[in-house]
Amino acid sequence: MVSRFDDAIVATDRALRASRPMRNWLGALRWCGDSIHGTTGLTVKDRAILSESGVEAIVLFLLHATDPDMGSRPLHLPLSIASARLDPTAFELEADHNTFYLMEAERRESFARFAVDAFRRGAKIPTESGDSLSFHGQEIGAFRGASLIPGGDSSNVVLRIATASGDVVLKSYKFLDTGNREPDILARLHARKFPHVARLLGEVALGRGPDRLVLAVATEHVDADDLFAWLCDGWRKSLGREIGPDEDFDEATRNLVSDLGGATAALHEALVDRHPGFWHPEPFTEEDFRDVFKSATRSLGAALRRLGHLARADEPVLAESARMARTQLLELRAPIEESLRHLEGHVGGSKSVIHSDLHLAQVLRRRADGLLLFIDFEGEPERGSGERGRKLPPLRDVGSMVRSFAYIRHYVIRDHAGGISSPTSPLEREEVRTLQGAVMDRIRRWEADMLRGFTAAYLSHSTLHDSLDSREADRLILGWAMEKALYELEYELKHRVANFPIPLEGIATLASRSDRLN
Repeated sequence: MVSRFDDAIVATDRALRASRPMRNWLGALRWCGDSIHGTTGLTVKDRAILSESGVEAIVLFLLHATDPDMGSRPLHLPLSIASARLDPTAFELEADHNTFYLMEAERRESFARFAVDAFRRGAKIPTESGDSLSFHGQEIGAFRGASLIPGGDSSNVVLRIATASGDVVLKSYKFLDTGNREPDILARLHARKFPHVARLLGEVALGRGPDRLVLAVATEHVDADDLFAWLCDGWRKSLGREIGPDEDFDEATRNLVSDLGGATAALHEALVDRHPGFWHPEPFTEEDFRDVFKSATRSLGAALRRLGHLARADEPVLAESARMARTQLLELRAPIEESLRHLEGHVGGSKSVIHSDLHLAQVLRRRADGLLLFIDFEGEPERGSGERGRKLPPLRDVGSMVRSFAYIRHYVIRDHAGGISSPTSPLEREEVRTLQGAVMDRIRRWEADMLRGFTAAYLSHSTLHDSLDSREADRLILGWAMEKALYELEYELKHRVANFPIPLEGIATLASRSDRLN
């Protein structure tokens, strides 16, 4: 089918492959971080025209992004190609003596309208390579409106689409994973009548069956707050005396963390099937342990290299912090590896489908009744294709969640300290130090209570760990928390350098605790 945008589409294809300004524009988009930069190699593997109007075509490009650090990863990039500048951030492109403008398609209402229509008619759109892009799922009502859901550091683009039958959340994955089974997980949990997930409405995929490449997933919208934001906001109000006595907040969070532990145990139970197939547990082998150990120490090595680079930065405070952090990590290397060796205790046990990236921002608290709902089952964004959803022991999710409470502590203290104006006298400075010390003591006690409450509730509700005594469970959870902290350190150094002291402190604390458990 001939399109009036054919020249612009070909020029866009060429620019994606060869244009440094195009790469710089992509690198500035929220979901990219530094995953695409001037030296990233981009190869167009496939494309398809999704919709077209008089002034705009929505075109899907399937790319491979190649980088020395990350290897080659599939990249899902729907673009709006327009003959007019419909957005001030659009990238300007010349094609056959005409000027066209490129925009992220998901930011355009025309994309949301197309997606709703495609789901309603179960569209199958042929691609240039002869593949087929399929929209399938449940009935979705007529389009009424759309808006982006703020995603912060998310590697996805998330839309809230209002339809005649209710609001829909459409999550468009950017860096794709051939092992992404989020739609399958959501479908299974719904079939098992698991109450702690939003209802799956549909998916967008290239191909069919277990080998399909999932590009997007649609779920029912839930009016909720993620637990990370809810807890940080609760601390802010509590410290500001906006919600009454401190005990009210502390009691509410103790109840919440107990519910979270029980819900996490129920999640793992629901993802296990005793019959042969995808959901059947498999043995965690010595080879599995070695793979986990190598992956974690690879993260440590990558962090040391990045810290070495930052130690030569022009900014003196950052350079000194990086030098000190690198020295500390090198001194801790032996206890770090000893902590990871705790995970050998899993050998002979089971691995199964788990959440794979469980932290407080991946759990919603429904505003109407406080019900907890798990989201984002596609795995950690920095893992390689095929690794993000691999089977692991369920305690891996527990160790990952343990790390999330440390982030709450750091964010609350940072927010609290930032709210204090610069003192002008020694007395005022002493008062500030005392206040911060009291807050620090209180939140550290709170964090310890949350960790005990969460792990105790999880283990008491889980039938998957009946054979573990409490000491062995502590060793395994600590090992997974260390594995997660090393992943976090590499991630923060790549994407949020100001945050790297958070996992660094966690690594030091976990290494110290590991000595006491030996």
